[in-house]
Amino acid sequence: MTAMLDTAQIAVMLGMTREYVTDRLTKRPDFPKPRLALSRKMKRWAEADIREWMEKQQQPA
Repeated sequence: MTAMLDTAQIAVMLGMTREYVTDRLTKRPDFPKPRLALSRKMKRWAEADIREWMEKQQQPA
């Protein structure tokens, strides 16, 4: 089973601030949807989904 990440953990992976991840990245249409949404403020993403998204960002368009 893949690890579940919050926005702070995603921010560390990406080298960004948690605020940027929360306010910008998670609202992008190409960003993975949370696998677990306990409330509006408490969401968790699958680490595998985030890593796959990161790989796609590095590929030339």
